[in-house]
Amino acid sequence: MGEKEDRAARVYGLTGDLALSNMWWQGLSAVVGFGVPILVDGAALVAYSDLWSDVRTIYGKGRISAHAAKEYLKPNLGFLVQDFLWDKVIGQIPLIGIPFNVAFAKATTWRLGAWFGALAALGDGDDEATNGQVVGASMDLIKRLFPSTGSVFDFKSPDRETFIALIASLDGLSAKTAEDRFNNALAALRGEHPES
Repeated sequence: MGEKEDRAARVYGLTGDLALSNMWWQGLSAVVGFGVPILVDGAALVAYSDLWSDVRTIYGKGRISAHAAKEYLKPNLGFLVQDFLWDKVIGQIPLIGIPFNVAFAKATTWRLGAWFGALAALGDGDDEATNGQVVGASMDLIKRLFPSTGSVFDFKSPDRETFIALIASLDGLSAKTAEDRFNNALAALRGEHPES
């Protein structure tokens, strides 16, 4: 395994550890329901921030600042709010909410871990934080790929080799080159043929 694959494998490992922990906590919170899942979500936000910073550290970048996080998240608020609301509406119902909380905790953690890895792997500098096109295209691709079966309710982890190959393929690329790759991959997933 080369350096790029090793870094991507470390991202996979960190994300998998958090996904497992988050699934348990979210599932347990849904046993009680009625507000407890919201408290657990608050703790999960801190854990996601730590994951983001830990992933950036793998790539020799510093902790994510509040300003940079806002710039990354701005183009993806629709995705994040949609998952959060769906999870929280049904996830508040005691016992019935367990599979919803667990499924969305798993899906969100894997998607964010892959996204953090993809963005952190890009070349030097944080210019990708201000490039809304690469940020949006990367999230769009990742939400289509992870969970890998396309089903939020599949409790398996995403395919390790696919995850590693995606992140490693972005290691050191410019934001523009990465954006082109994301858009070509999205076009292929939609059955379109990108122009050469």
